[in-house]
Amino acid sequence: MPSGTLAAVAGDSPRPRSSTVRAFFFITAPADPGLLPRLIEPVAKLGAVPSRVHATREAGDGSELTVDLRLAGVAPRTAELVEHALRAIVGVRQVMAVVEPEA
Repeated sequence: MPSGTLAAVAGDSPRPRSSTVRAFFFITAPADPGLLPRLIEPVAKLGAVPSRVHATREAGDGSELTVDLRLAGVAPRTAELVEHALRAIVGVRQVMAVVEPEA
């Protein structure tokens, strides 16, 4: 599957345009001590606080870090900017993003 959003896989509908959304980001990258601060930085710069950050390197030989980063109650544009920023971080191999309107 090409590096892109899962929303595109679920259908060809555009991103939700509700007032707030939940955004789920699943990131893989080589395990590096400086990676987690680089992942959190764009979120903080946009004035958001993650509702969840979980990082593990338990799979395989421990050389790869898998991060689950979630935002809730953010504007759709904020979620979009965070996604683009995460993809631009040096060392990040893959970003899967799911953005859905809040109920």
